[in-house]
Amino acid sequence: MEVKNSQKKRIYLKWPWNVVVYIALVVILRIFAIPVILLIMWWNKKQQPDGPEEGYCLQRTRGRLTGLIWAGLCLAGGGLAAWFFLTAQSVPYEAERLKEEMSFGYYLIPAAGAIAILLGLFLAYWSLRDALVPEKSALAQSIRSQLPYPDEAPPVKELFAMVDQDLKQNGQWCGRLGVGKEWVLGDEVSSIPRIRGVFSREEHRIRRAGKRTQAVHIYEIWIVDDRRERQVTTLKSRRELEEAMDCLRRRAPAALFGVYDSREYQDLVYAKEEEQQYAQERAYRQRKAKVEEQERAEQERLAQNQVLTLPDGSVTSRITGDTIHELLRQPDRKGKAVPLQLVPGVPIQGQGHAFSRLVGLAGGMIQPTRILMEEYSGTPGVPGQYAWTRDMSAGEAEEMLRGWLRGEIPSLENWAKMERSGRTWQQASEQRQQA
Repeated sequence: MEVKNSQKKRIYLKWPWNVVVYIALVVILRIFAIPVILLIMWWNKKQQPDGPEEGYCLQRTRGRLTGLIWAGLCLAGGGLAAWFFLTAQSVPYEAERLKEEMSFGYYLIPAAGAIAILLGLFLAYWSLRDALVPEKSALAQSIRSQLPYPDEAPPVKELFAMVDQDLKQNGQWCGRLGVGKEWVLGDEVSSIPRIRGVFSREEHRIRRAGKRTQAVHIYEIWIVDDRRERQVTTLKSRRELEEAMDCLRRRAPAALFGVYDSREYQDLVYAKEEEQQYAQERAYRQRKAKVEEQERAEQERLAQNQVLTLPDGSVTSRITGDTIHELLRQPDRKGKAVPLQLVPGVPIQGQGHAFSRLVGLAGGMIQPTRILMEEYSGTPGVPGQYAWTRDMSAGEAEEMLRGWLRGEIPSLENWAKMERSGRTWQQASEQRQQA
């Protein structure tokens, strides 16, 4: 079975030309450039369905360039304040009048202007550093600091690749928060094994200025790790906040979950006594062990409801993670690909489809492993008309098969859709038209 991977050429603005075009539009169209820029950004995202070409982390650091807008406003405000003060000083009569009318406030103008200029310079430096020198960015520093040996961390390209690969294969997005199996990407990056607490913050404030009333809504995810460090990500709505909390509960079930500034949050973040920290870590490890035991028992229960056809044609319903691991490594010993098949007692639901069979051709550590998931036809015993296939490494295939045993279907974004043609499979007609 061969799958053609030819795709039509996608056209979109790449870095740094997208930034150049945005700046040119702002200079030419001023405020009317906003809808045009948003349209271009939407088109760029549509043309990169598998994620940004440069990677999620690098895209996030380059997004810091928006800080130049605030830097420009601060510099402009500071410059106006300095210009006003110097102009007044050049006219003695005007300076005396302002001193009498504004009193102490007159001398605050140059101080406020200087502070605004310094703040603008800092924001400009911070934005340009993160965007143009990613190895010194706050995002890279947050990844590096969570590795077992930060001083021996690999180059920034490899650091970002770890997070990008995890999000590309396993990522679930809740607004701008991406949750993989190993990493969480928000305003900073969090290592999931190090997460000890996740807290939601939802606040609604009313501001009144004269006759105007303004409502301010705050939606934030606060992640606390084993160092008592906090990573905060701002979201847009209550729905995004709830989805993020649900997703993190599935990915870090042993962590504490609650509301920001609650007693649990205070106890976790501000624990200073070593005995208290030790007790919290021990409680976390007990919860983790309990969760792992429940997951193992559930996986074994689900696995017994499936039938595995081994390479020699024999079948078994006693399937464990070790069984899958050994099966995927057999090609390294035999020197040839090894077939396998998993059939659940009840079709597995996921990604908007129901699947009745999984067929694999294990290639070992050298050759890729091909996985094909057949869609349920709706009638027991009748073969499905469609299937999804993909080549992957042995490690990725093992992770995917373990998920299949738990009743989980991976994202089908990078899978090729196939349709039955007699006793074989061919690429689905809609994908052939797009190719």
